[in-house]
Amino acid sequence: MGQPYGVIFGKTYKLYDNGTPNDPTDDTQRLISASGRNVSTSNSDNVIGDPNPDWTGGVMNKLSYKNWALSFLVDIQHGGDIFSLDLYYGLATGLYEESVGLNDLGNPVRDPLTADATSGGIINQGVTADGQPNTKRVNGNNYLATGYAYHPQSEFIYDASYVKLREVSLSYSFPKKWLTKTMFEDISLSFVGNNLWIISKNLPHADPESGLGAGNLQGYSISSLPSTKDFSFNLNVRF
Repeated sequence: MGQPYGVIFGKTYKLYDNGTPNDPTDDTQRLISASGRNVSTSNSDNVIGDPNPDWTGGVMNKLSYKNWALSFLVDIQHGGDIFSLDLYYGLATGLYEESVGLNDLGNPVRDPLTADATSGGIINQGVTADGQPNTKRVNGNNYLATGYAYHPQSEFIYDASYVKLREVSLSYSFPKKWLTKTMFEDISLSFVGNNLWIISKNLPHADPESGLGAGNLQGYSISSLPSTKDFSFNLNVRF
């Protein structure tokens, strides 16, 4: 009750409570378990995202010179959240680049855990139950490191903002003198390109508009396919 339409619910990170409500650092750090893993809330009724954008807009312009005309359309969405089910599972199965890389020791995170400086694995940022920074290193070579098993749904919420070059059109109108001895009053030929460039976005590895459902379930990116560019020629004739 009292929430915007379509808000996304799920588990989130449990934060360290130092028992001092007026302390500005209270409930600001992730709680880490004795095993070195993130601790999630037990309930799934936390609001973790709102798919409704703050605003949407666009910029359209047309430039003309003699018989030529060039127009373009830029689409903008600011705000809104999106839950990526692709990253939720893809990070757990090692499909994305975020599941590899070097750890704080400069070693591949997927290397085995050892007791010396050659160790792989990662140290989750946060504090343990006694308020001390976590120093326990955990395996980084399986789904437990970056995937859904030890990360709540809130980890996979992303800003759905984007700026796109939605359409570009270049057209040429035939000079009237070319048509004086024909049945045509006007002829124009145009070349149109759609979805040409995602200028800016925050969702990794996918188009924020790809994989979205068409029904009431909004804000979920599922099985996103690569976005495609469309090109067409248009011939307009007026008798």
